[in-house]
Amino acid sequence: MNPRDPKMEQLVGHVDGRLSGAEADQIAAALRHDPEARRFLREMAEQAVMIADVERETLGRQALLHERTPTAPAQRGIARFPASSRRFTAMLAAAASIAILLSAALLFLKSQHRGEIATITALDGAIQWTGDGGQVVRNLQVGTKLQGGIIEGIEPLSWFELQFPDGTTVAITGNSTLTFSDLGQKRLQLKSGTASANVRPQRSGRPLIIQTTSAMMEVLGTQFLIETDTSATRLEVSEGTVRVKRLSDGAELDVPTRHRVLAAADHDFTVAPALAPVDHWTSRFLLGPERSLGKWLPPAAGRDAALLAVPYTTQLGWTIFAAATRISTWDAPPVTLHPDTRLRFRGRLEVSRTVYFGVHLRDAGGAFAGRFLTARSAHDFGAGEVFDVVLPLRDFILDPALKHMSKKLPASPFELNVESVFCHTLTQPAGLKLFQVEVIPPAVP
Repeated sequence: MNPRDPKMEQLVGHVDGRLSGAEADQIAAALRHDPEARRFLREMAEQAVMIADVERETLGRQALLHERTPTAPAQRGIARFPASSRRFTAMLAAAASIAILLSAALLFLKSQHRGEIATITALDGAIQWTGDGGQVVRNLQVGTKLQGGIIEGIEPLSWFELQFPDGTTVAITGNSTLTFSDLGQKRLQLKSGTASANVRPQRSGRPLIIQTTSAMMEVLGTQFLIETDTSATRLEVSEGTVRVKRLSDGAELDVPTRHRVLAAADHDFTVAPALAPVDHWTSRFLLGPERSLGKWLPPAAGRDAALLAVPYTTQLGWTIFAAATRISTWDAPPVTLHPDTRLRFRGRLEVSRTVYFGVHLRDAGGAFAGRFLTARSAHDFGAGEVFDVVLPLRDFILDPALKHMSKKLPASPFELNVESVFCHTLTQPAGLKLFQVEVIPPAVP
């Protein structure tokens, strides 16, 4: 880059303090978006360091020569500066190089922290962002721009999508916690829960890094789904390749398209093909409450194991009493819905109420694909009586609460994978218990 270029003259002017505040802001923008400007400033710093090193070496040699022949230089008419002046010159050169380096670093960091690094492109349910200095924001909206920080889903049905300037998207669902930053390299930390990502090609040597308690992943450009807890990380790659490092022993693996891996200290660390989807599924509440929402009730005389609906308040201020169970799990194949699929719910209400039945869906890449539901009137449920309803998937519509995202989400639930199934009542408790859920495949002709 030509040092006489006006932009480069501004960079030099900033170093020696000749720029106004507005001009300094222009330099900050240049350093943020122009790698050539950052390279030029770095070269200035390297040259200053080199000059300082040469000066120090020269002064050192001259001082040694002066000690050996103390009277010769003056007698030969060679002009010499006092030693203190030479030391000052060397210190000044070194200080100048440090100033340039610090100036470049501080300007770049300032531009990164002052500007937002990602934008909310979709959300549902209660989401909380914690930024610099402990700032907590809950009234997030689509279009809100964020600096780095911590995003938390604080409802079981929460969902959030974040987009970086290069088009990379990251989403979390449910009670998940994600830390994100981008100071020249995207870094994510999934503390708990589930996240999916569609990563655009990253710069060479600067892969997206995502870390959990048990693994670290390097991503140059791919689509994947991660689920993690305190002891294990489950990764499934739908497109591209992800390098995974198990933190317990440092072992590394490359996970290619349509493959998966489990990173845990007590499990074999091997790559396996992704499981092929199926079209049927049946709940097993008898095995316990794992991966479910609700109070688990063990089997008793005359009653199956059940999930009792529990209350929580939505972001819109509604109180719902819900029971839900996950279908998409690491140890089971994905369940795909078809137009003629039916869903069966068996349970009981202590008080007759309208009941809402629904499904949370993902697309083939693991990204959130909407929440679809249908309802049955209180007249269809007798108080204290067991109900057994079979619901055609064609009756399910996109949740009206997601109307603002209807252009982004699929219009129907067909040919999508089920994340979880749920049912709930509104406002008042009805003693809703769920005994069994079943996904019934289309009838074979």
